[in-house]
Amino acid sequence: MTPNDAQLTDALRLLRTRGFEPAGNRAGTRSFEGDLPCRGGNVRVRLSITDWDFLRYPSIIVLDGTDGFPPLVPHLTAEGWLCYFAAGSVVLDRYNPAEALAQCLDQAKLVLEQIRFDADYRRGDIQDEFMVHWLNGQSTAIWDVLIGTVAPGATCTNYWLVDINGVPTALIADSEKEVAAFAGALGASAPEKTTCPCWLFQTDVLPVVPDVMPSTVKALFAWLKAWDKGISNGVQRILEKEPRYLEYKQATFAVKTPIGWLGFGFDLDQIQRLGAIKKPRLYKQHLHGKGGTRGIMRLSISEFGPAFVHSRNLTFKDLSGRQIKVVGCGAIGSYVALSLVRLGAGANGGKLMLIDPDKLKPENIGRHVLGYPALFKSKATALRDELVRQFPFSTIDASPTDVRGVPALFSADLVIDATGEESVSEFLNARRIAEATKTPLLHAWIKGNGQTVQTLWVQGSKGGCFRCLRLADHKNYREERFKVLKEDPVRRLIGCTGFTPYGVAAPMHAATLATETILDWLQRDSPSPRFRTRSIASADVFEVKNQDLTRLAACPACGTNDVAIPAVR
Repeated sequence: MTPNDAQLTDALRLLRTRGFEPAGNRAGTRSFEGDLPCRGGNVRVRLSITDWDFLRYPSIIVLDGTDGFPPLVPHLTAEGWLCYFAAGSVVLDRYNPAEALAQCLDQAKLVLEQIRFDADYRRGDIQDEFMVHWLNGQSTAIWDVLIGTVAPGATCTNYWLVDINGVPTALIADSEKEVAAFAGALGASAPEKTTCPCWLFQTDVLPVVPDVMPSTVKALFAWLKAWDKGISNGVQRILEKEPRYLEYKQATFAVKTPIGWLGFGFDLDQIQRLGAIKKPRLYKQHLHGKGGTRGIMRLSISEFGPAFVHSRNLTFKDLSGRQIKVVGCGAIGSYVALSLVRLGAGANGGKLMLIDPDKLKPENIGRHVLGYPALFKSKATALRDELVRQFPFSTIDASPTDVRGVPALFSADLVIDATGEESVSEFLNARRIAEATKTPLLHAWIKGNGQTVQTLWVQGSKGGCFRCLRLADHKNYREERFKVLKEDPVRRLIGCTGFTPYGVAAPMHAATLATETILDWLQRDSPSPRFRTRSIASADVFEVKNQDLTRLAACPACGTNDVAIPAVR
């Protein structure tokens, strides 16, 4: 948007009133310079507007007036860029640019005063954004490193080198298989294992905020001691007793902290290190003497392993390490499987099995995760291949066969019936009861033409089974116990094939409802309410209450002599 003449006039008047003068217009950017009247002295800033829609906040660069500021401050880069609003925290009025600019200047003034006078504010905000300050503070040597899975309690692992888009990239991980899978997913070269070590530590203590970020070996040692004596002592022990670090040009260390991985290292003096290989304590003494003036490098460590990917957005355990089986890889099953792998299914020793005897046909594509490249292929196999392409660390098996031929089906932590076919659901229900398994079975299906989706969690002998959703007496044979549709769904015939049309939103809704049940199981160890119903906003349907399904006394699958409990709507 370009402000109209009246809006622009108001904005320019506001800036003039506050003492700001034009400082040039370049490539769609209008800049102004002036003083912010801050407590403790004026601060000279440049305000630049590139986006009058205010999707991006105007930039503010501090030019002068920070002599009284501490050396390490939050929200202000070494180049003077001031972060005064967190991204998305404030919506500026595009129809009133004068008011929007006033908000920006007022907030910048407030932040600058807090930086100057409020020590608690400085410490708290630096702690919150510690990694940003660690990587940018008083150092030009930043080394990008990726880290995968390392064994809990490991004290050392080796680097791998991978060429990613022509850029040599260092990776830290225990497993060659994991590194190779990661490289393959990016279309990168095969990994090359090095013998160069990276020493590992872990702490539950937040990094201590120093007055100035350490930039030399001596300052690094002092900061580690102030932060965590366990790490400090561990680093000193390596320098004194581990000759292997002296075989290379650098020594590097990585610490797993509550805010992520923090890494550092330093180059080794080539003459001093060779003379100390048999007595590494000599090099330690060198580092505490003249060698302590050597500058350090900082490792910018990004995690790529499955434990990080699948657990980052959760506040509870994921599906890693569990055995999960999905029966049906059609519309519902494809979206369910997509959610499961994102929750960690198949990772860290777990396995996800996909079961479906059918092939993907043209009529399936309009409501399926897979597209034309999978046409006429086994649904289970093609879905497995696509999921492995996206999540190369996951163990996913495909069983392109009828579920009746799958042995030990309930030898799993969870079985999901995503077929949406009542006859298959009845079979799975009967098999579960006959085997008296304690493995939970989650059914998910679509009602009508996608107006409603439902899920049912059944486990052990508690509560009703899938067949309990149908009345069992002869007068009401197979009548729905919880009627939801007011009208019969539209059915279509093509040749001798009949089908129920519904859009892609319906299987997505069913998969979402199933995923929510699984999340409750993971978070609370309880999938209650076990029977769930959700309808789209425009659906003219009966309301069915979410509830824990009770048994029907006359249920031919699980019935008892108990008195039947009437349906609840």
